[in-house]
Amino acid sequence: MLFSTYFAVTGPILSKMLIYKDIFTDDELSSDSFPMKLVDDLIYEFKGRHVVRKEGDIILAGSNPSAEEGAEDEGSDEHVERGIDIVLNHKLVEMNCYEDASMFKAYIKKFMKNIIDHMEKNNRDKADVDAFKKKIQAWVVSLLAKDRFKNLAFFIGERAAEGAENGQVAIIEYRDVDGTEVPTLMLVKEAILEEKC
Repeated sequence: MLFSTYFAVTGPILSKMLIYKDIFTDDELSSDSFPMKLVDDLIYEFKGRHVVRKEGDIILAGSNPSAEEGAEDEGSDEHVERGIDIVLNHKLVEMNCYEDASMFKAYIKKFMKNIIDHMEKNNRDKADVDAFKKKIQAWVVSLLAKDRFKNLAFFIGERAAEGAENGQVAIIEYRDVDGTEVPTLMLVKEAILEEKC
């Protein structure tokens, strides 16, 4: 079955969080504090939310800052930031250039080659590499469908923004879920390292 259900990690407050890092740049791109699932053993999907909060606050998934803190105080000198919680928490930088399909195609072609090279250098079975190639190509074709591509936004991590090469572009798709827009961040599993912190 292609789709598994989303799961949120729960447990004691002191339990360690899993951070999902880019294997090429070491950028933190997401964490298991967001509801997530693994699709087709290929793509991690994380459900985000639109939030409004004081700059610098880190709000874990499941909390409701607007309900807890009340309405925004317009008379306050504190800077308020608005955006997608995953993007704000991990300081991702939006890359509008990839909204041009030709730019995105050039990026994804190079990125797929980097992943395949990485798999081969790490002595992954040929069957694993071939399966990855087949799955990633089908996924990219689905992203480039006209009615889907227009709903995508593209982000990179801080090190990639500073010039680190070969980093993964985190793709956010705006999906309609029961009449509510849900920003869903997608990361290619083979280019991700899980790290406890």
